[in-house]
Amino acid sequence: MQKVVMDAEKTISAMALEALKRIEAAAGKRAEEISGELLLGAIPAPGGALALGDDDYPYALRTLVDPPEVIAWTGDLTLLERELSVSIVGSRDATPERCAATKALARNLAERGALIVSGLAAGIDRAAHEGALDARSGDRAGRTVAVLGTPLKSIWPPMNVELGARIAKEGLLLSEVAQLAALGVKDDERAAALKRRNRIVAALGLGSVVMAARKGSSTLIEARASLAIGHPVLIWHEAAGDDWAREWIAENPKNDEGEALIHVVASAEDVEAALSPWRRVWWL
Repeated sequence: MQKVVMDAEKTISAMALEALKRIEAAAGKRAEEISGELLLGAIPAPGGALALGDDDYPYALRTLVDPPEVIAWTGDLTLLERELSVSIVGSRDATPERCAATKALARNLAERGALIVSGLAAGIDRAAHEGALDARSGDRAGRTVAVLGTPLKSIWPPMNVELGARIAKEGLLLSEVAQLAALGVKDDERAAALKRRNRIVAALGLGSVVMAARKGSSTLIEARASLAIGHPVLIWHEAAGDDWAREWIAENPKNDEGEALIHVVASAEDVEAALSPWRRVWWL
């Protein structure tokens, strides 16, 4: 991959730079507003951007029908090389009890070496990220990746700005949107971007744990995206009696090998058993 190193803490490939410029132009930015210097300034350090054609582009995203043309990042990009990654998703208005269960599950998985992936929304997403960061391995926090539907320097919702900063320091933030033009988007445009980022959350996990959801929700968009690429959907046992969950369990979708793609789980051990051939993760 040809890289343009533009300062000590940021790298961006030539292809990624051109892709970023195209995205900004399509979003309404004029040519003088999208110089390489301005684009690099929109990405926090340490960070950079990778284009679909780059050798270092995340392999998991290549499995998507519509992979991001370019992905901007800040934090520790090597986290995407972890053997076991688990997406955890759910409602923004989930009950405190369900959020507490999510936090405990994420912490237990992270303590076992898993990378926790979510979307940094309120509710379940926030609890998943917090739980992962609460896990400890020596003097290090557990690892988590947040996929944004906003620019890296514009965390949404505002209540998660501090959490986003912590993830950037101890984990990884990813964003496919225009890093300059999307700073001032309207609510409907932001909502569309947030829904679109669900497919990235699905791709980065070996499976998706659904902690709480409603029919037609963004959470189930992510879960459907997971099934579409052959990744299991793991329904939290306390949600298994919900109407949508009963319907999905009855559908009993299978992958190309005939293996069931819907499972009900009640612990980190259940999640690990469904997604990993090992009983314990040891590669922290």
